[in-house]
Amino acid sequence: MKIGIIRNPVSGGRSGRARWRDISTALAARFPQRELRETASAGDAARLAIELVEAGCELIIAVGGDGTIGDVVDGLMRSARPDTVFSFIPTGTGCDFARNFTLPHAPDALVRHIAEAPVRRIDVARVTGSSSGGQDALRHFANIASVGVSGRIVEAVNGRGRRVANGSLRFLLCSVREILRYRPEVVRVVVDGEEIFHGPVTVVAVANGRWFGGGMHVVPFADLADGLLDIGILRGTGKFGVLGILARLYSASHVGHPLISFHRGSVIEIRPVADQHLSIEADGETLAFDRLRVEVMPAALSLKI
Repeated sequence: MKIGIIRNPVSGGRSGRARWRDISTALAARFPQRELRETASAGDAARLAIELVEAGCELIIAVGGDGTIGDVVDGLMRSARPDTVFSFIPTGTGCDFARNFTLPHAPDALVRHIAEAPVRRIDVARVTGSSSGGQDALRHFANIASVGVSGRIVEAVNGRGRRVANGSLRFLLCSVREILRYRPEVVRVVVDGEEIFHGPVTVVAVANGRWFGGGMHVVPFADLADGLLDIGILRGTGKFGVLGILARLYSASHVGHPLISFHRGSVIEIRPVADQHLSIEADGETLAFDRLRVEVMPAALSLKI
């Protein structure tokens, strides 16, 4: 089997680079016929995925965090062979998509697990909308897209400058800071043609997977292969009320809270009220969209994990 490897060389910082040495050795032992590509800037992973598909690779492995995984999935869905088999090795800050699976940590065991795993089909979500420049835009995601303070948090987590923390702690610190700064955005949420919410929100999460934000179990009912998307809405409230809910997200004890509702559907639209700016992210990467239309693509991704 010819495989293509797409690696984000800055994913995970020093620990990610150290881990890559063992991962690379394990991949060489299991997959002698392989091509390696490394990203250098945003959007590279999707482009490289398309190039590797065109080069005849039968399996594409993403090595990086949620952003790298999401970009590679986006590239596969845009490629001439969207059924090309996909896998991943998590090395990033949050690694939330990986939380949907039970995976060994040791590099040699993880690579062996990938080599021996059967191919399964899971859903993908397709996002369409208008970019901030007024152009039609398209993106696919594997895990979660969201609107609200989560978009601000992702921008802060990915921001340049000196890092005071990494991993889940970095997400937590950025979450507290951005919640204290955030003013609720006012949106309309439409699911399968029916308006289910109109008003200020803290977060609207459109979920294929269950986790985001470095381990927040935000939509615990989500299923990667049920042909539907789950929506979690946290209504706008005071800053300290949001911080109290934040503490519950890691254990999923926010379920049943009166400010939170859950919904399910195939097509979800999130629109701003008036000309308000929306803060949007997908798979841990900021999207410069002014509104979202998310549609599930049932069993669209061939996953080997």
